Amino acid sequence: MACATCLTPLNIFDDQYIHPLYRDNDGHPPVPVPTSQLDTVNRTCDFCGDQHPMWTLIGGNVRVLATSSQSGLVQDMGETWAACVPCMADLDAGRAIKVVDRAVRRMRVHDIPLAHAETNKLHQAFLRQRQPGRVLLTTTAWPDLDLSPRDLPKVRDRLASFYRGPQELPTTLRISHMRSQLADSLDRARLYWIDDSFTELAEHAASQLPAVTTSKDLAPCDDGLLFWAHPATTHRMTAVSWSTGDNVIEAVVYRAIGSGLEDQPLQHLREEVGWLVPMRTFQLRLNQSVDSPSGGSAILLATWLLIAQRAAEDVPAEINKTIRKKYARAQRPLPDVRIVRIRTHGQRDDEAKTTGTGGGRTYTSRVWVTGHWRNQAYGPGRTLRRPVYIHPFLRGPEDAPIKLSTTVRILDQRHGDKAPGN
Repeated sequence: MACATCLTPLNIFDDQYIHPLYRDNDGHPPVPVPTSQLDTVNRTCDFCGDQHPMWTLIGGNVRVLATSSQSGLVQDMGETWAACVPCMADLDAGRAIKVVDRAVRRMRVHDIPLAHAETNKLHQAFLRQRQPGRVLLTTTAWPDLDLSPRDLPKVRDRLASFYRGPQELPTTLRISHMRSQLADSLDRARLYWIDDSFTELAEHAASQLPAVTTSKDLAPCDDGLLFWAHPATTHRMTAVSWSTGDNVIEAVVYRAIGSGLEDQPLQHLREEVGWLVPMRTFQLRLNQSVDSPSGGSAILLATWLLIAQRAAEDVPAEINKTIRKKYARAQRPLPDVRIVRIRTHGQRDDEAKTTGTGGGRTYTSRVWVTGHWRNQAYGPGRTLRRPVYIHPFLRGPEDAPIKLSTTVRILDQRHGDKAPGN
């Protein structure tokens, strides 16, 4: 269980959930929820206290009794421990004593021999009964990772290789049975890079997205992997992959990992896992209405809809020489990486071209119309409807004064012809 307010795992004392001692001054009562319901959990490495644990291990059930002359406190550390990348590498190499060294340094008690000995006892109580295997921990909130369009082919290939590998995933993700299909879909996937301005537009559009009826032509391709230039929405999503079947679109949302690690642990992580870990999955049933899109589905649908309309243009990204040579040796066609950005020309909607009147109303000044969605007819006989996003625009005669307001609007077309990251 974790606290829904601060996302911190909770301890149990006297049959009640309590915050860990280091969170006692947060000023809010625990709000227990199962960790399986959270995209992010603020766990730390149970060996050294690092804030970015990567693996879950099963070992001895450890309970610690702290006593004083007045009272005693039992802390149940359980049989499931989290391990960060450096601690996991040392444990795999049989260097458990280095894990102890790291722990006492973080606790700033490395100059106290008793602290080293007691920490070693604690670790050994868990490790003596450690079970084989480990499970990837996908709920850790990593710092933002600096990726560019040129990185996408290697990120995609490493992710596909991970799905085909032996590393275990949490059962709560419900994708263990389809790892082979996910890897095959990634091999076929077209790659999309959503630039900063377009990411911001998609986030705003997703926040007010109306009901959407899914169809096979809703996505820009059957298999895709889409990256946002910066983590999107409050869920801090970096990427999403999808594959289209006969009746459903299967999607997986990812977060980026590894930022902040030192060179050797970082290289270890890239070789074992890569750059992305799955956060959650969702399905979109074809020809059904998605009435209240939220989280990953909302911004993905908004991004797809914006790509499909005149708000977007996509241009090919340059593929660097290393990737070209690697694909040539493997006799694979070069990956198709598309940079999606706000259209630079002809992007004004018909509604934005209103010059003086509309709906019988005469305008004596120009007024801002905020961005919004409207249903547009399409398909056979224009009998189907699909949401189209209308950009903010000025309505009224071009020579009329702009009506003052307290709202600040920034029209941003920062990009030029050069692709980000090139």
